[in-house]
Amino acid sequence: MIIVGEINDEKMALEIIEELRAHHNIIAHYSYNQELHSNVLSVENQNEFEFAHDLYRVKLGLRKPIEVDPEWIKIKSIPRGQITYGILIFCVGLYVLTFFPVGKPLFEFLMMDEVKILHGEVWRIFTPAVLHMSFLHILFNMLWFKDLGYAMEFSFGKNFLIKFIVITALISNLLQFASRGPAFGGMSGVLYGMLGFIWVYKKLNPNFEFSLPKSDVYLMIFWFFLCLFGVLEMIANMAHAGGLVSGILIAVFINFKLDTERLKYFLVALFFLLITVLVEAYKLDGNFYITKWVKL
Repeated sequence: MIIVGEINDEKMALEIIEELRAHHNIIAHYSYNQELHSNVLSVENQNEFEFAHDLYRVKLGLRKPIEVDPEWIKIKSIPRGQITYGILIFCVGLYVLTFFPVGKPLFEFLMMDEVKILHGEVWRIFTPAVLHMSFLHILFNMLWFKDLGYAMEFSFGKNFLIKFIVITALISNLLQFASRGPAFGGMSGVLYGMLGFIWVYKKLNPNFEFSLPKSDVYLMIFWFFLCLFGVLEMIANMAHAGGLVSGILIAVFINFKLDTERLKYFLVALFFLLITVLVEAYKLDGNFYITKWVKL
């Protein structure tokens, strides 16, 4: 017999037994267990245990344990990556400094500014990625960055991760600047790059050790379009698109060979970029921030 759980309310025990028998054809028993010195509910077979235990927990008003996707269990077992952890601490430290007098000038020193970039302050092309504007902003971004960064650093090494972050930050920042100007910040573009890379790399290389649960991929794509179509304001949609597209393309062109799968994801990347440009152009009546330079 397989013990489901202790239950001293005989009436409730009989209700569970009857429901299991009538609706699920599971034979359960209720009796006193000498070893446990209590009344227990049990079933005959191991394969019946999970369903009976779930019903037992529901009847007792207990929540069903949260099930973690196997993909995340695997990723969360990875040793801490030095580069990922260092960038995470740096971003959190910068955010904490915003609560002190030094915070404002520091942010101004790191934010995008086209005039100062032209005068040699080229770091401003990259550094908006490490700036975050609220607690929820940095919390959400760093939770994703930690797991995705550890997976990429473990699989491809420190140098690859550094190059990847630089490339996705550069592309996402420049596209966001070109569309709406310099007032933006956050790691979202890089995160969408990581998401796109792991998602597509696994599709193209089935033996790759890590993958993302389909539900999380769908969630992030749903969030992408939710932001894009104006449900939420003050979102860097072009940064999202730039990161996602660059991450997909990096996955496509690593160990490149011409085949239909790579062509398919190349077209998927172009779709995300094109739809974002069109929607943002509509919102701005075609007046992207960069057009003021073209008119000069």
